[in-house]
Amino acid sequence: MSLLHKLLIGSAAAGVATSPLFAQETAGGPECLLELSVDNNVDWRGQLGRGYEVFSGEESYEVVSVVVRHQGQACDYFLTGMPQEGGNENLLTGPYGALAYDVLRQPSGPSLLSPDYAGNELTRLYGRFPDGAGAQQYVLYVAIPPEQNVGGGIYSDQVQLRVFADHFGSPELMDQASFAITAPVADTLEVDSIDAGPGANTLKIDLGNLAPGVVRVLDFSLRSNAPIRVGANSQNKGFLAHQASAPGIPYSLVVGGNRIDLSSNRLTQAIAGDLSNRTIVPFRIEVEPNYGAAAGTYSDVLTITFQVDG
Repeated sequence: MSLLHKLLIGSAAAGVATSPLFAQETAGGPECLLELSVDNNVDWRGQLGRGYEVFSGEESYEVVSVVVRHQGQACDYFLTGMPQEGGNENLLTGPYGALAYDVLRQPSGPSLLSPDYAGNELTRLYGRFPDGAGAQQYVLYVAIPPEQNVGGGIYSDQVQLRVFADHFGSPELMDQASFAITAPVADTLEVDSIDAGPGANTLKIDLGNLAPGVVRVLDFSLRSNAPIRVGANSQNKGFLAHQASAPGIPYSLVVGGNRIDLSSNRLTQAIAGDLSNRTIVPFRIEVEPNYGAAAGTYSDVLTITFQVDG
């Protein structure tokens, strides 16, 4: 990903897996048979269809379809789940940390996940089948809370769902099935010019009288979940060209204390620091004193390129 800002400078002088059927049998025959199946894995697409957006504040959900099938005598049951690794946190792990997630019965909750093997009263989804064959479908909602800043890559986990027959408060595991959650995260870069305004990528800069020398500072607002490099390309190779072809006046661009090579468009300078929150990065234009320069108008077109360094 790369973003361009153009400056006009002048002066005068940015797995679904399903387990086989489990049955509880008694001397009188099958008491209650329950089977659990999951129709799909979750490939997180997000609101823009490109994965998890680290800088979006919008809530988003993906759905999982689950079916509980029944044969035999009437029985109460409940459905619950837990992350593959167990524990108190539900995390999609990836190359640069983890994303918290949840599996909800409704978009507003409650959660179906519990660190307890058989769940608890808050996470169990209860149901009941009468005698005979039957099936109950559930739609579950996978949520990844917004504004979790992680680096680019693939983040994933598996969720284990279990269905228990509820024999007067004594749960018995009848079947289980799992599904995978995979969330791609892209390297993301946002750039705004404070001087030009949000969304603008062209700015005309008046340097005033060049004779005594000029220093002008331009502020750029950056936010990224990846390292950033910056480069600049000068139409006149680092010179302010005279309107009538008199000798040009050299100038410099300094970023983070380092001068950028204006004779090429190489991405030569890394932007140091944590850019996960919006960070103001100053770009300093410097012109040395030029008392002997010819009178007239001098100008250049400077294109600044920002790119994730991945």
